[in-house]
Amino acid sequence: MIKFSLQCSQGHGFEAWFGDSASFEDQRERGLVTCPHCNDASVQKTLMKPNVRGGRDRGKAETTGLPAPTQPEMQAKPSVQTTSAPNNWSPEQVAAARQFFHAVRATVEKTHEDVGDKFAEEARAIHDGEKLDRGIRGKASKEQVDALLDDGIEVMPLPDIKLDG
Repeated sequence: MIKFSLQCSQGHGFEAWFGDSASFEDQRERGLVTCPHCNDASVQKTLMKPNVRGGRDRGKAETTGLPAPTQPEMQAKPSVQTTSAPNNWSPEQVAAARQFFHAVRATVEKTHEDVGDKFAEEARAIHDGEKLDRGIRGKASKEQVDALLDDGIEVMPLPDIKLDG
């Protein structure tokens, strides 16, 4: 998945996630990407400062308002996974959430290269410009994910949700 910093023709800034750059362009051309503030469909990408952090400093990226290239977001699958719905959710809400996460996972599995246990190594190489910029998925330990985040490399765990229970 790719997170873009966007701006409408009225100057409102916002962020949105897309499967890839082509998905953004396709959805934008069809008028499906609109400003959440004013519903303007005239939207363009803006420059997002790299989210580079030193140590445990978790500073936020800033938007400058200038057109820019895309920035990939890698997917990490943590080594330990647990899922549990809140006790106050109805069975319908649990089923809807389970179906949503299943669809997200299926999309990522279809559109991102599986690099297996080499996820942390590949994510770092892509971030450093040593490997082809592409969407990847794979496995990483909590320690590896923490190290990537500490170095400003954005990763996101994917829940392993089963539809049958």
